[in-house]
Amino acid sequence: MTDDQNTLAAELERIADASQRLADRVRQRENEGSVIARILRGELLNLEQAADVAECSDEKLRKHCELTAGTSRPLGIKFAGRWMVGKLELLDDLEQGKIDRRRGPEVRQRAEERARKYEGWARPQEQLNVVERAAG
Repeated sequence: MTDDQNTLAAELERIADASQRLADRVRQRENEGSVIARILRGELLNLEQAADVAECSDEKLRKHCELTAGTSRPLGIKFAGRWMVGKLELLDDLEQGKIDRRRGPEVRQRAEERARKYEGWARPQEQLNVVERAAG
C-alpha cells in the first residue's frame, strides 16, 4: 500500500468514527426521556461507575458535573441528590480532553471498553410475588 493509500485509509477511518459518534448523538436525542428511562437504557452511570470508565476520581467528575450543569451540554444530572453521568457525554468529553489532558479517539475507545461492563447494570426490577396470608 502506498503512502497516499495509507493516508486515505486513515482519513476514511476517522470519518467513519466521526459518523458513528454523530449517529450515537442522534439516537440519544431521539431517545431522550425521563431520567429513569435513560438509566434503564444504560445511558447514565453513577459517579463511581463513570469514574471507573474515565479512570479518574469521582470527585473530579462531580466537580465537572457541577461546572457544566448550567450549560447547554451538562455532563450529568443530579437525581435524588446523586449525580448521574451521561455515558455519551462522558465519552465525548474524554475524547475532547475536557476531563483531563488525555484526549483522542484511542482514549474514547479504551473508555468505551471499560463502560461495557456497566451495560444493563440497571435492569428493571421484577415484580415481587406477594403471598397472601391465609385468613385464619
